[in-house]
Amino acid sequence: MKLINYMIVLVALSMLVGCAKQQKNGDMQISYKINEKEDVINSHGIIVKNREKLDAFINKTNSTQRVVHYTIEGDPIFNDLTYKDNKYEMRNDTTKDKFGSPLVKTCTCAKLERNETDKFLKYTLSGCDGDRKEIEVLQIPFDVENQDTFEFDLRYGVNQKNEINTINNNIVKDLQNGEVTEVSDFHFNKEDRQKIYKEMVLANYLGDKELSNKCNRNPYVSYDLTVHINSGKRHYHWTECDSNEDGKMMTKLANAIIEIVQANDIYKQLPAVKGQYL
Repeated sequence: MKLINYMIVLVALSMLVGCAKQQKNGDMQISYKINEKEDVINSHGIIVKNREKLDAFINKTNSTQRVVHYTIEGDPIFNDLTYKDNKYEMRNDTTKDKFGSPLVKTCTCAKLERNETDKFLKYTLSGCDGDRKEIEVLQIPFDVENQDTFEFDLRYGVNQKNEINTINNNIVKDLQNGEVTEVSDFHFNKEDRQKIYKEMVLANYLGDKELSNKCNRNPYVSYDLTVHINSGKRHYHWTECDSNEDGKMMTKLANAIIEIVQANDIYKQLPAVKGQYL
């Protein structure tokens, strides 16, 4: 985890080395106000907010995008991206970093590429002027093997009778007729654990969430997720009626975990649903 905390410093330094044109502070007017809804906000690659905005920028949905990296001390480093005349320009501003060099530099690059693997997601500028031809804009690591502890308990369904619990290593399936069936001593293989951890990181599960446990349907599906990560724990509770962005993202995450479990051969051997809620 300490290694991840220093990644932001290395990213900032590589940007300063790679950028060609240097500007003096005050050469151009720029707002240092951070927009929590529009800016991509990166806290050491552990909590990344509004990542989808960068995807939209790559797809030319937006012509500008700000990426804000927070240093270990909590100071922001601003990267303002602009797409114009078939080129990408990035303005790297470290003037608000109290412990770094107060510089503003601008790069012009040919491409902005998105590279996703099982263990990281990386956005990189390539074909850049200056000393470095490639500049990393954002990297989100999600290698579960780098975590000392990663366990979770997901309860879902009507009255949350279904459960996927890696803490107690069991799975409970609601047969929807008043009965449940259970598998004890259930373990995910390394590949599925990696898939689940990746889904959680991309859902920004450690970020603050605004979730609702209310629903105007009867019956309705609700979710309860507890995640144990290293020495910390996070808990979330919401329903299928939560149509806010956080609610939709967490429902998507829960469904991704459920699909991974349902594809498991052990789960496939469980009895089929016998009843149906009215």
